[in-house]
Amino acid sequence: MKAVIGLALAFALGFACRAFGIPSPAPPVIMGALFVVAMTAGYILVDRIMTRPARHAVDCGGPSGATAAEIIGTLHINVERREPLRLQTRLFPFLGRLLKSPAIRFIALVGLCAAYLQGGLEKAADFDAAIREAQHFGFPFAAWVAAATTVTELAGSALIITGYYRWLGALWLAAFTLAATFVANRFWELDPAARFMVENSFFEHLGLVGGFLLVAWLDLREKSSATANASRR
Repeated sequence: MKAVIGLALAFALGFACRAFGIPSPAPPVIMGALFVVAMTAGYILVDRIMTRPARHAVDCGGPSGATAAEIIGTLHINVERREPLRLQTRLFPFLGRLLKSPAIRFIALVGLCAAYLQGGLEKAADFDAAIREAQHFGFPFAAWVAAATTVTELAGSALIITGYYRWLGALWLAAFTLAATFVANRFWELDPAARFMVENSFFEHLGLVGGFLLVAWLDLREKSSATANASRR
């Protein structure tokens, strides 16, 4: 299954590089290509070997040199003496409660959408500038493009922050960000002197796309879990 996924991903990357004119990350010479194949084969071989369970795992010592039996005995002693384990300190429960709080989640979502809220509000306040920006990138019907961009940035952010169809707002902004990235940050077409900042912006925007996809995935998973729990009652 891993080999099939790897081949599909390789063909997808090759098609995307060819379709959008992105320089291919693959080596341009046969020796480099064979080197990549050898590395891939090595990774697959090691993965197959290392995933096999050890025959004498019980007798193997861990980082401290203690065997599994000795560790289990130590744990029993700790339980009998009611000695807290390392991870059961006061710090980790506090951090867990803090990170699970609704306030932290709200702050994270606002931070993720901050650039879109700022951009949407600025475009709404100075719509002529938004039209000129669309014209700069060569879009026809620049006024309609500017209006759609403003609505996307503000409405998508509102859906994510409020939680009302959060998954839809996240997918909406993910698709918008991906399309805008390939339009505005085509670093492979620039001279090396001007490429650095644009290339950084390109991959930063891909990180935003990943963040929005993660928000959509988590929201849909929560809704699926809630539906499953409701059906059991």
